[in-house]
Amino acid sequence: MAMGLDQQNSIPWRLICAGVLVLPLSPLLGGLAIITVCSWSWWREGRSHRQQPLTWSLALLSLLLLLSALQAEKTSTALLGLANFLPFIAIFIASRSLIQHPQQRQQLAEAIALSSLPVALIGLGQQYLGWHGPIHWGWLISWQLEAGGTPPGRMSSVFGYANPLANFSVIAWTLSVGLTVQAWRTRPAHHPWPRAIWGWGGLVLANSLVLFATSSRNGWAVAIAIALTYAVLLGWRWLIAAVGAIAALILGAAFGPPPLQSPLQQIVPRAIWARLNDDLYPNRPIETLRISQWQFAWDLSQDRPIWGWGLRHFSHLYQDHSGQWLGHPHNLPLMLLAETGLPATLLLYLSVGWVCYRGVKHLTPLQPLRTQTNLIPLMLLLAFAATTLFHLIDVTLFDARINTLGWLLLAAIDPGETLPRHKIPQGEDLGVEHR
Repeated sequence: MAMGLDQQNSIPWRLICAGVLVLPLSPLLGGLAIITVCSWSWWREGRSHRQQPLTWSLALLSLLLLLSALQAEKTSTALLGLANFLPFIAIFIASRSLIQHPQQRQQLAEAIALSSLPVALIGLGQQYLGWHGPIHWGWLISWQLEAGGTPPGRMSSVFGYANPLANFSVIAWTLSVGLTVQAWRTRPAHHPWPRAIWGWGGLVLANSLVLFATSSRNGWAVAIAIALTYAVLLGWRWLIAAVGAIAALILGAAFGPPPLQSPLQQIVPRAIWARLNDDLYPNRPIETLRISQWQFAWDLSQDRPIWGWGLRHFSHLYQDHSGQWLGHPHNLPLMLLAETGLPATLLLYLSVGWVCYRGVKHLTPLQPLRTQTNLIPLMLLLAFAATTLFHLIDVTLFDARINTLGWLLLAAIDPGETLPRHKIPQGEDLGVEHR
């Protein structure tokens, strides 16, 4: 007997969640699960997808990216760069129709947060217990796992480099904080400390340790910004004061005048203040500084404002200019302006901005956030904001895991009011408590 519509939808959704859970450890397995479900969605609902205005906007973006690649000096190189954009746009369009129910949004947030646990454990073992690789299980797993991390002294875990790990961890940290607060607000009166609070709180601690061990200034700044945002929106004045005081101590230790700086440096760990003021890595060549890369990327965008120089062209252009090879200019908007031109960059950010606007508008509650028990929409918005902010100082979308999570978070933000809704039966167990 043919399966009902509701039964059919539960299986693909569970496959998506399973894919998200294993994605950090095995991009192949996780990616195959997500791609399979999204391909099924395109086959089953392709006509509906094509009728959405946002799909047409992203189709035009894809065309502009293709035309930019065809205008590039090294066409084949630029065409290869499309692989970092076009498949993920297709995943986003398909997953918008798959993520339609509040329980699905909660389950996605939980899956991303839970997926960070083995990553954190492996990273802590790498950094403090001497664990090292390489570990290869055919096509399924390929971890370099250099002893002491990559770069040396900075935790990289299964990501192979510290910065993508920091981006992933700040996403998981943001969601874990939200899930902890939600568990606290929904705790039963007879059981004030349920296991959920300890579990999600443990993930907050684990990802905090990972962020510290990555020595990512970008990750630290984003985490502080997200913590302050939570504090303001949820009315936690004590946290605003605490974060402000901690930030003042750290900045004073890193950049304060000598009479103030010396005693503060005895309080703040050197790994933090010396990383901020570059005492850990002194006398770096000017070509490796972000300000030099940003200026060069901006100059490139002025030379070819319409089509750009082509995806994946920044590296060899910067090497020809400075003698220093860099994979990207450490700023996504500037990279896109330089490599794809103003029209494509503007259309991408307008499309993403429209989805975020809809998400924020949908967030506007009848009940203030400081008293709400359902914080899933807020934490998804903040998790996407975290990876967006991260890409202002670094570009980690070249790691397919970060790229995939970013587009899935964006799809979950979209309230989906114009999309065909699939009813989820009341008796269906999605692993999330009905509220």
